[in-house]
Amino acid sequence: MLSYRELHEAGMKRIREVDAEHLMDLGAETGAQNRMNREYMESIAFEMRFMGSNYADTKTSFFGHEVSHPIQHAAMSAGRLLNKISTYWEEPYIEDMAAGLMEAGSWFWAGALGNQEMQRIINMGVPTVRIVKPMSNPGWDENEDIIRALKDAEQRGCVAVGMDVDVFFGEKTHDEPPFRYSLGPKTMEEMRRFVEATSLPFIVKGVLSKQDAVKSKEIGAQGIVVSHHGGECIDYALPILRVLPHIRRAVPDMTIFAEGGIQRGTDILKALALGADGVCMLTILTIAYAGHGRRGVTDMVRVLADELMRNMSICGCQTIEDIEPSILWMPYPDRNRGE
Repeated sequence: MLSYRELHEAGMKRIREVDAEHLMDLGAETGAQNRMNREYMESIAFEMRFMGSNYADTKTSFFGHEVSHPIQHAAMSAGRLLNKISTYWEEPYIEDMAAGLMEAGSWFWAGALGNQEMQRIINMGVPTVRIVKPMSNPGWDENEDIIRALKDAEQRGCVAVGMDVDVFFGEKTHDEPPFRYSLGPKTMEEMRRFVEATSLPFIVKGVLSKQDAVKSKEIGAQGIVVSHHGGECIDYALPILRVLPHIRRAVPDMTIFAEGGIQRGTDILKALALGADGVCMLTILTIAYAGHGRRGVTDMVRVLADELMRNMSICGCQTIEDIEPSILWMPYPDRNRGE
C-alpha cells in the first residue's frame, strides 16, 4: 500500500502538470470559507488516553448497512479538475474511481451522472447513493423529473438518495456567474414530496444550521450532510466542525455526515467526536486518483482508515460508539450559544 505522502505528491505533481491546481479551491468570491474551515479544524487538539486502551475497531453502519469504516466518497460528477487529470487514465474515469472505492470498502455517491453510467457503477457491486439536483426551469414541471430520478435510483439498486439543497441559488466560483445549471429553491412541501416518493433513506445535502437540520427531519429525511459545497455557496461560511455539535444536539437521531476540508485521519476523528456518523471526502481522493488511478483511490481510503484506527486507539476509543467530544480540546467556547 502506498503511503499518504506518496499518494499526495504523485497526485499534486500531475495536477500541476495539467495546470489544474487553481481548480482545487473554488470558493465563492474571496474564498474565505475554505480557509476559515481549515483553520478552525486545525485549532482543535486531542488529549491522549493510553491506559487500558487497545487496537480500535472502525466498523460502523449506515441505514442498516454495515461498513468497515465511516469514510465515504462525496457526491461527484464530471468537472473541470477531473476532466483535466483524466488525460492520465482511460475513460470512463468516474467508473474507475468507483471501482477503487469498492475495493476499499467505501460507498460511491453519484452526482449528475447519466442513468447508464450509474447502472454500470451499481453493477460493480459498490453501494451507491444518488444525489439529485433541485432542477427548476420555467414552463416545465421539473419536480416530476426529480421524482422519476429518485424512483429510478431505487429501482436500479441504490442504497440511499438525496438532494443538494445548498445549490438552490446556484454554485459560485470566485466572481464567475453563479448559475451553472437551471436550479432553484424548493418549498418544504416539495421537499416532503421528494422524500415520500421513495422508500430509500433520503439525505439532505448542504446543511449548515440547526434550523435546516430540524426542517430536514420534519420532512422525513433520515440523513443530512453538513457541508457548504466546497465553499461554493456563500463567502465566509461557518466552519463545518464549529456548527456540527449544535446540529447533532438538534437532531440526535438522524444520520449525519460531515463534508468539507477533511484530509487526514485526525480530521475524521474530530468530525466523529463532534457528532458526525461518517465523513464524505472528495479532494484528497481526487489527488490520489490523479497520481495512481484506481489503486490510488483504494490506497488513500485504506491509509485514512488506518490513521483513524490508530488515532482512536491513542484516544482510548475502542469502537466508533466510544468516540466522544471530551477527547477534544476546543479553541474557544461558543458562549453566545450556551457553551
